[in-house]
Amino acid sequence: AGHIPASFFSALEEQKPSLIVLIGPNHFHRGEGDIITSVRDWQTPYGTLRTSKKFMSTFVEADLVTVDEEVMSEEHSIYSLMPFIRKSLPDAWVLPFIFRDDASSSTLDQFVAELSRILPDDAVIVASIDFSHYQTSPVADFHDELAKSVIRSFDYDRLSALETDSTPSLHAFLKLMEARGAESIAYEIHSNAAKLTGDAGATNITSYYSPYFVAGERDTSDAVSVLNFGDIMIDRNVKKQIDTYGTDYLLGKLAGDENRFFRGMDIVSANLEGPFADSRRPTTKSIAFRFDPGLIPMLQQYNFSVFSQANNHSYDMGSAGFFESKKNLRVAGIDFYGSEFGVNDDSLLIKQVGHKKVAFIGVNDTHAPIDLDATTALIRRAEAEADMTIMNIHWGEEYKELSNARQRFLARKFIDAGVDAVIGHHPHVVQEVEIYRDRPIFYSLGNFLFDQYFSIPTQQGLAVGTVFHEKEISVHLFPLQGRLSQVTLMDHTNADEFMAALIDRSRLGTYTFSNFHLSLPQRYE
Repeated sequence: AGHIPASFFSALEEQKPSLIVLIGPNHFHRGEGDIITSVRDWQTPYGTLRTSKKFMSTFVEADLVTVDEEVMSEEHSIYSLMPFIRKSLPDAWVLPFIFRDDASSSTLDQFVAELSRILPDDAVIVASIDFSHYQTSPVADFHDELAKSVIRSFDYDRLSALETDSTPSLHAFLKLMEARGAESIAYEIHSNAAKLTGDAGATNITSYYSPYFVAGERDTSDAVSVLNFGDIMIDRNVKKQIDTYGTDYLLGKLAGDENRFFRGMDIVSANLEGPFADSRRPTTKSIAFRFDPGLIPMLQQYNFSVFSQANNHSYDMGSAGFFESKKNLRVAGIDFYGSEFGVNDDSLLIKQVGHKKVAFIGVNDTHAPIDLDATTALIRRAEAEADMTIMNIHWGEEYKELSNARQRFLARKFIDAGVDAVIGHHPHVVQEVEIYRDRPIFYSLGNFLFDQYFSIPTQQGLAVGTVFHEKEISVHLFPLQGRLSQVTLMDHTNADEFMAALIDRSRLGTYTFSNFHLSLPQRYE
């Protein structure tokens, strides 16, 4: 990715800034102090790059930074840029700073205030930050989509949700841009290692986002990012796997290093196929699930924050067990909606995300036909109160990879009433995708955490990343593979084959997936 900083600093040659401020992460959490710096000059293949000791002395004397030459000499977010600066801007001075991950916002604000006070008008500030790590290209693109929106809109409250290697660096950088009135992005570059090397199947990649800020106003648009999964069932043989191998067995491989797969979005949602009841109760049901409430922290570890309970197993431990499940989720701070029976106020959840409201509706069509009039009224209420509406519905025939006529009828009725995306569950296999009136319908995401080991389709699933923008909806697909309830992303070859078969039986109209992604207009006429 060297061409990205090379082109940036080369573009500054005509501008001839007198000072370059570099800020980045303390990658290895070394040294003492929240902010570490250097007062030494930097030796590069193109000559010596001078550190401005005059400006640096202000920070050292105010005890705002700690000088640690050994730590700074080994911090690649800083030293990797020095040759580019020296080659293009040989007369410029530099001020390098790195931040610990736990640096407080008050410390960062003091630093920003002091730096803003002393900086010359022609200074250029560069944040050396990597974005998605340890991902595939489709996952990185999904995570980066929210990152770009949050950065463009200076949404400080959601910086910590992003998959980036230094929230404090990003916080300080945006505050500095704000202080200098440089809140408009004139140009930006976005790519990742898989795209740059031409290796579509690469894993463990890094992504790069380089926006250039200039004088002007910020982008006031906003986006909401939701990662949707299929059925979660953590009883029976799934529970035995947890008891044998520990709670990381199920999702640890999917989460990857630093849990990064489950970072980079606002909401992680799934269908909870059973109750977190306090105890197991006798029942006449031949298949009845009860989840140990002690497993809720396992799901929280992976940032699950919203569950649909509109399915044919939420009352497996009776109404008392369902009440206990809601109580246990509420105590854990996890949102929920929907019920096994009926359509009512509990079927709707409206959640504030950033400056937007997203509505979730959950209904179950497996026991008896849902009340379509009541559901339509709920959709219209959601549309009046929220900016976007996601319908989660339990429906269809088990183990069928194509939807039936009723599913298609209901899905289109939901979208006609105002729903922005339909997410289906229950068949235990992945069903086709349809685009209807510029809205996505996922008839079934299949199993996510389950113990149906008897076939290949029942051990395959689909995760769907949806990003709702002001003028479009982005859809990102992630084929999943389960083996004895341990879930991973499919490898690139198998994912390509899975997607080809899925697209072949889907109804996409004029739309096509590129890198497992497509964009749809946000509003239709």
